[in-house]
Amino acid sequence: MSLEASSHYLRLIEHDREVLRLLTEQPAPALDTSDWQITILYYILCLYMKALGSMGGLEFQDHYAIKQWLNSTPELVAIAKPYRKAEEWSRDARYEGRLFNDSERTRFLNWFTIVRAHLTQLLRSAGVTNLPQIELIFPS
Repeated sequence: MSLEASSHYLRLIEHDREVLRLLTEQPAPALDTSDWQITILYYILCLYMKALGSMGGLEFQDHYAIKQWLNSTPELVAIAKPYRKAEEWSRDARYEGRLFNDSERTRFLNWFTIVRAHLTQLLRSAGVTNLPQIELIFPS
């Protein structure tokens, strides 16, 4: 297991966290950025998966490989459903321009929180201590 291998992905999570902050702190008046907020949060989950995989020497080149690992690894199966839901909604946002109301954003944040908590616990168990903190607030 390599702590250095996961550091690259943790730096990307910090970058995405800052972009998310820009979208949620001072959004332009009447501009709904929920599509990009959902997309960024999903990609943060992908990066957590890549960081965890890199600890075991795995390098994922696409979403399919991540999902295969997610569905076949006993420690990850518990988060497969919320991860897939987050991926579906992110795909809808990216390719269909879907926007999300307050109730949907709350639902998504629940999925995000479940998956992130599980993955950060596994990363901490593997010795990773520098996990980025992420503010989970959507502006109304």
